[in-house]
Amino acid sequence: MYGVRSEVKWPNDLVVNWKKLAGILIETKTSGPELVYAIAGIGLNVNLTAEEMPMGATSIFLARKKRFSLEKTLSSILTVLEGHSKTLSEERAVVADWWEHCAHRDKAVIIETSNGRVRGKSVGVNLDGSIIIIQTNRGSVTIPDGTLRLDA
Repeated sequence: MYGVRSEVKWPNDLVVNWKKLAGILIETKTSGPELVYAIAGIGLNVNLTAEEMPMGATSIFLARKKRFSLEKTLSSILTVLEGHSKTLSEERAVVADWWEHCAHRDKAVIIETSNGRVRGKSVGVNLDGSIIIIQTNRGSVTIPDGTLRLDA
């Protein structure tokens, strides 16, 4: 909405040129197969300067060289989310859209997991969005969690 081209990075980041612009966290409660509730938290770097940013992060201000109203930014985010509320229940559409905007789609990556490092090509995400598929020298493997970075 501010003319900043961002992409998604597995599992829950928005990045601009591989610098973190935003993070999304969703906590859910289920009862059997039923979703009881979902709470979404969004952290977005809006007006932070380079001095205020941690290494590897960016802000809308740094990308556009202009400050923005936090209230209008929040209002815009809520309006967009409301407009997408019906499509958010269509899992295949959500995952397809996520993959279309993925920063590491079909790229060589390294994922640090609790069981070690996995190196391979990022080739997709499963329907639940929480597991990424990596093409490695051992074939395809799924990884439920970890920290992803590009393989240089």
